[in-house]
Parts: sequence; structure tokens; C-alpha cells
Amino acid sequence: MRQTVGIVGFLCALGLHVPTASADRSFDLVTTAPAMDAYGLQVIDRAQTPQQFEFGMLANVGWAGKPLRLLLNDTKLNREEAPFAVVENQVTLDVGFYFGLWEFLSLSAMIPVGVNLYDANAVGEPTVVVPPASGSVYGSTTPTGLYSGQPRQNVSLSSAGLRDPRFAIKARFYGGKYFEIGTLLETTVPVGDRASFLGDRNFTFRPKLLVGVLLGRFHAIGNFGAVVRETSQLVEPNPTPAQAAAPAERWSVGHELTWGGALTLRAHKYLGLGVEALGTVPVSSGVTYSTAAMLGSIYILPSEKVRLTVTGGGGLMGDDPRNPSGRIMLQMVYSLLPRAGGLL
Repeated sequence: MRQTVGIVGFLCALGLHVPTASADRSFDLVTTAPAMDAYGLQVIDRAQTPQQFEFGMLANVGWAGKPLRLLLNDTKLNREEAPFAVVENQVTLDVGFYFGLWEFLSLSAMIPVGVNLYDANAVGEPTVVVPPASGSVYGSTTPTGLYSGQPRQNVSLSSAGLRDPRFAIKARFYGGKYFEIGTLLETTVPVGDRASFLGDRNFTFRPKLLVGVLLGRFHAIGNFGAVVRETSQLVEPNPTPAQAAAPAERWSVGHELTWGGALTLRAHKYLGLGVEALGTVPVSSGVTYSTAAMLGSIYILPSEKVRLTVTGGGGLMGDDPRNPSGRIMLQMVYSLLPRAGGLL
């Protein structure tokens, strides 16, 4: 375990030494990623670990409305500031696997993909033909929207692609009848399309402390942690003449503290109910925002090996660019050999 944690820390430290870029698009817009194994809830991880040699998998499909909203200069209105839903809709798919090494230690991995539907007016085009001026024979090409002021390119933003895969180690320090405590050490690997709002700029490290109070059919779960990442900044692509020397920074994401909590009720052998909330608090400089979201879930348990979850909710911070107008998720988790009591 020490060697694995050391490798994770080394990779994250190596990634964080890459120079920070400005005006990039390397942001992961998903603030409600699924829990890493079947013993977590929809988005809140629990300290409970799989049994030794237990293998399981999960699949999560999600939709978010307007997951990225930015204040940008509108070139059609003499560069006056205006709100844009840069990403109007996003559909995600996360497929995960987990394995219990011992009764108190497990490994998990998550492979996520995303589909972004953009506002064409905000995104623009990398090359737009400009008609020739009076007396000239040849026209020219120019970038528009988010491509303005960027290095010359001819590739548009991807509408679909791989997001950053997630890998985690979970350890349970104590698991009694009424209380549990553990940790989750998670890292993301930057193989997603970071030019299309589908991934972070580099490796991230996301440690969490996991706690839970267990009162029969009623559980109260909480976690506290951090996101250690390289800062990404998006600068105004179409500055006014007054902004030309130092274009306005519209949004940045860097190191953050994280929090999460959930209340669940096993209402019936085959049915459970839950409310989950989670968010982040920025600790890096720049134009940063806190995030918060609340979700309600119905858990359907047709057998001890299977759990189906239907979840809906949305963001709570109106000024946050990643505050979606709504979010819906459908999840299925399966374990070959679950702990006594099943997956909730």
C-alpha cells in the first residue's frame, strides 16, 4: 500500500510542475462523479470496503443541463459582456471496476466518457474565411469565439471523447456496528480531451477522509478532502481595446477543499431513499468559485448483488460557471460476492 500511495503522489507531483497555461480549455465539468465502488452511494463514497477477493462493477449514465456558463464579450454587441451557456448539454458514461485486496483495503478504477453539446456562438470556429478587402484579390482566415487569440489551429472542439480515468485505493480504519471511518486516495490521469472541456490539464490527487454513523436502517455519511491540481485559466478571448494589454481572466480552477454528506434510509428490503450533497471550496488564487450540488436518489435492490439508482438534482451556486441547471443519473452496480446485508 505504501508503495502504491508513493507512486500516486510522485505522479501528481510530477504533473504539477508543468508550467501553467492561460486561456486554455482544460477543465473537467463533472462535479458529481460517481462513487468508486458499489458500497458508496450515487456520488458519496463510504468507508465500507468490499470483502477480500470481492469483485464488482458499476455503470453510470448522466445528463447535465448547461454545465458551463461563462461571462464573455459578445462580438456581435461591440464586445459588451454577456452570459453564454458555452456547453448547453452534457451526457456522460462512467464504467467502473473494484476489487477487495483484504477485508479493509480495496482498489478501484473508473473509465469515463463525455458528450458535450456547445453553443456555437460562444465557441466559434478555428478558421473563418474573411472576404477580401476592396482592391484585394485574396481573402484571409481568422479564428472566432474561444479560438481567438489562440495559436493557429484548424481542429474544432470535440463533441465526444474520453474523460480523465480515475484510480483509487480505499482503506477502512474501523468498521463497527454504529460507526465507520476510512480514507480514499484517488488520482486522475490526464488522457481525456483537455482542449474540449473533457479533462483536467494534468494529474490530480484527491484524498478524502470518510466517516459514517450507522443506526440500523438509517445511515449518515460524510467525507472531507481536497483536490490537488495544476491551475487552468480561461482568459477573455475577445478583449476590448481597454483590455488588450491584460485581457480579463474569466474563470480558473486550481487547488480545492472538498466536502460531502448524505442521509440514507433503507425503507424496505427492496427500496432505499437518499439525499446527497457535495461541493468544493477553492484555496488557490484567481477567478475561482465554490461549487455545491444536492441530489435525491431512489435505490432499488432486486437482490443482494444488484443495486439500481435513479438520481436527480442540480447545482446550488448560481454564480459558479459549473452550476448545472439540472442533473439526472441512472446507475447500476453489481457484486459477485457482496457483504452481508447487500449494497446499501
